[in-house]
Amino acid sequence: MYELRDPSKAQRMTLAGIAGGWVVLAWWLLLGPGLRIAGVWFEWIGKPGDEIRRICLAVGFSIYYFRILFTEFVFLKRGVSWSEVFTIAPWLLCIVALLAILGGTNSAPLGWAAAVGMVLFVVGSWMNSYAEYARHVWKLRPENRGQLYTQGLFRYSRHPNYFGDLLSFSGLCLISGAWTATIIPVLMLMGFVFVNIPVLDSHLRDHYGSAFDDYARRTAKLIPFVY
Repeated sequence: MYELRDPSKAQRMTLAGIAGGWVVLAWWLLLGPGLRIAGVWFEWIGKPGDEIRRICLAVGFSIYYFRILFTEFVFLKRGVSWSEVFTIAPWLLCIVALLAILGGTNSAPLGWAAAVGMVLFVVGSWMNSYAEYARHVWKLRPENRGQLYTQGLFRYSRHPNYFGDLLSFSGLCLISGAWTATIIPVLMLMGFVFVNIPVLDSHLRDHYGSAFDDYARRTAKLIPFVY
């Protein structure tokens, strides 16, 4: 998929529309009548929980959606395949539905874990967006065309955008207050380590050659100074 260079307008619009629908679903569940209606349909779904927790989750989903829009229509230069669209879309639905139900029905007041989660979400969102923005601005300069970007947050991690997503979704899980939601960052980490990073690194190595090899030797794959 990293070799695609077509505009992929239909794919981008489809993904944006589907993801937007999932955010609307989250708001309907968290701040509308969704959880009450679902509680009638499915007896295992509880009543709406702590209001502040539900608001925080709804806002978090909305922020993530706007990040998707910027990534799809501003930062991402490669093409987007239909298989990528229909892989990401159901994964986002699982995340939204799980966190909205588990967090939305949690009646416990927000505590220290949720506070840590808010910090992680803000830091992770900034890390992902800033890394993409800084690279985007650098790539726009004619003298940098065709060169490997290794500045900014990319000095500390080859994939700071992935690490940012890992932090932000870990934060949302902590905000939900449901420990079973940790399956989300665990699966995300496994996907990054065993699929996304190897595939992208292989593409970068083919594209940049020894420049990428030198960069890879001195830079952590995902977590700065750790891995």
